[in-house]
Amino acid sequence: MDPAIADAIGPVFALVGIGSMILIGMKMRYTHLRHTKFAKGAGPEVEQLADAVDSLRDEVRELREGMVDLHERVEFAERMLTRGRAEGERGALPEGGN
Repeated sequence: MDPAIADAIGPVFALVGIGSMILIGMKMRYTHLRHTKFAKGAGPEVEQLADAVDSLRDEVRELREGMVDLHERVEFAERMLTRGRAEGERGALPEGGN
């Protein structure tokens, strides 16, 4: 893989990892509180935490979808660069059809 592409993808992987860790932490905290404090009747706080967990799940899902799209674009760029090198163009992309 081209080092420039790898450098561009690194921050995206970091964001997905951090988002996943936050989501897991929120879920663990929510579960713990639900079994201890919230079992005694603190309803609005439970709903706020549940909403926060749901919104984090949605964000992580969106990040994962973005990662899939980014991965597909990187693979396409790699194929184009490889094809250009195979044709002797040293990494030049083919001209567009505009």
